Amino acid sequence: MLSKSTSPAIEFAGKVKPIRVQSAPQAAAQAIREAITIGTLKPGQRLIEQKLAASLGIGQPTLREALKELEYEGFVHKIPQKGTYITTFDKKDCRELLEVRMSLEPLAIERAAARLTPEIEKDLSRLVGGMRTAAETFDVPRFCSCDAEFHHKIAGLANNRRLAKTLESILSQLLVYGTLGRNPASRKELVDGAEQHRRILAGLATGNPSIARAVFVTETLKHWNDNFQVDLQANELSAPALPSELQPTTVSVLRKGK
Repeated sequence: MLSKSTSPAIEFAGKVKPIRVQSAPQAAAQAIREAITIGTLKPGQRLIEQKLAASLGIGQPTLREALKELEYEGFVHKIPQKGTYITTFDKKDCRELLEVRMSLEPLAIERAAARLTPEIEKDLSRLVGGMRTAAETFDVPRFCSCDAEFHHKIAGLANNRRLAKTLESILSQLLVYGTLGRNPASRKELVDGAEQHRRILAGLATGNPSIARAVFVTETLKHWNDNFQVDLQANELSAPALPSELQPTTVSVLRKGK
């Protein structure tokens, strides 16, 4: 029984997640987003509003609100006088986004390594485990959710609201390209992504900002180059990816999980 001085909200704070009630446009946007994620709606496909609204059991005004949200996120785009289409993977655009990301997120990684607590490390490990399970079960929406939350927590540790907000925009766009650019029938990109995040977490867990940064840059570029062929190399980045004091063997050891 709660004491009179204990608020029910405080009693369970941090132990359960608040229920998020979705509006009809939000629910429709989520349904379309998941269809794109699992490949039932294809990149470049035109969305016929009347047919799509009927399939979702909603009116066209509600659908248009959902499409506005998806357009803002980058999943769809409108062509005047033609209609709304699922976005296609653009390697050049993806590379440009990755260049911006690799100029910003290493700062968040460095700060996160210095501020990582056992509790947050446990949360990040849980998310990596969730990504691994999602990859094994081919649960793409769950994988994307764990991926986004992993980076959100790291950005929060940086203790810089503007950095976190800018990164959120860049990462959400890259998540779209990661969804559109993969083979919807293959688990490879998901399995590789889960392993990439395990190594990034291992780098963070060293508590050494230089090591954490080097591992992050190495693993992130490898993932995007191997799976999406963006062809971006560490020596093209504006900031040094591998500090001179860091021995190459450090990254190798972390890659092996030792």
